[in-house]
Amino acid sequence: MSRELDDIVVRISRSDRAAFGQLYRMFYPLLVNYATLMVSREVAKDIVQDVFFKLWQGRKGLLPESSGGGSIRSFLLRSTYNAAISVIRHNLSALNHRESVVREVEEYYSGYDVDRSEILRALYGRDIRSRLDSAISKLPPRCREVFLLSYMENLSNKEISDRLGLSLSTVENHIHNALVRLRTALSSIQD
Repeated sequence: MSRELDDIVVRISRSDRAAFGQLYRMFYPLLVNYATLMVSREVAKDIVQDVFFKLWQGRKGLLPESSGGGSIRSFLLRSTYNAAISVIRHNLSALNHRESVVREVEEYYSGYDVDRSEILRALYGRDIRSRLDSAISKLPPRCREVFLLSYMENLSNKEISDRLGLSLSTVENHIHNALVRLRTALSSIQD
């Protein structure tokens, strides 16, 4: 096998594409399996493709093992390992950067945290919910029913019309009237 590999390496160094294809078929599965010990299969395939691409680019400097060039198998395994480690380092760096950005965003928006802001807690807390419930309860019965079907059950105006036997324009009028009344009833919250 060593002589055969030496011959393939010499032919590749002379830009023999058939020899390169032969080497590729010989080692591609082995290198992909090796890389999957460190990264996902898809990433491993990309890594091995890059390793072979770089080998082809540097083919003129290849020497057979018998001439002190070292084992092509060892070279390919080492190149695959280094490329996988490089990908892992890059991903860790990106992850650390991403976590850093997330922390910065969280800090920037921490003033909007309901648990940290009295004003937001009052606005979005139980007080506003109880005022809203009270305002809804004061709507006329049919208006309240249409509003609740629309905003609480997320039914379309057509679905409400069909369910209650009302015309579409009547449903739209009830929703409009409910919103006007609720805005008026809740306007004091902004003061």
